[in-house]
Amino acid sequence: MKRLTHEDGTMRRDAERELAERARGGDRGAFESLVRLHYRRVAGLAFRLVGNPEDAEDLTQECFVRAHHSLSWYRGEGAFGAWLRRILVHLARDRFRARGRRPESEVIDLEGLAGREAEPSGELGARELARLIDVAVVGLPDSQRIAFLLRTRAELDYAEIAEATGVTVQTVRTQVQRARRALRRRLGRHIDARISRMDRRDGDDPQGGGR
Repeated sequence: MKRLTHEDGTMRRDAERELAERARGGDRGAFESLVRLHYRRVAGLAFRLVGNPEDAEDLTQECFVRAHHSLSWYRGEGAFGAWLRRILVHLARDRFRARGRRPESEVIDLEGLAGREAEPSGELGARELARLIDVAVVGLPDSQRIAFLLRTRAELDYAEIAEATGVTVQTVRTQVQRARRALRRRLGRHIDARISRMDRRDGDDPQGGGR
């Protein structure tokens, strides 16, 4: 697969700015072209945030509807895809808030679930562990939940997450570290090794100090 060069990226941004300008002027075909260019990436990110195909599809559609209604706010200073990502993250946060976050006392018994999911050896496989993390992540504060999912599921870097969420890189790093510490407390021995690998990958202190 051909690697996208800086020149290619500049040309694409220029083309997207032109499409956005035409779409603002009422050119429906121009906006449909933007949707085709970004649909797969937006849908993939939506799935990583909400975790199921139906909600992801709804969120993706809502993102493009919101983008179409808000085209006057896009002035081409940054990439159109990054602007869409900010809209999507904002909509996901609204969805999380609307559904509410269950208090710790009402969250599923993760230790019991871990026992049921474990293999005969008592160890959790990768799929079972991922399911436990998905359950536990729902109990995180929204900002930590979004930062953690964007970092670990969508594999965005800290700068991309900061741009998408409207906070500083250091704030994102802190949110991710706090999410990992919370998951350690919730899942203990079942997740410790996996979280430690994430910490080492990011160059963070396993105890959450970070850089």
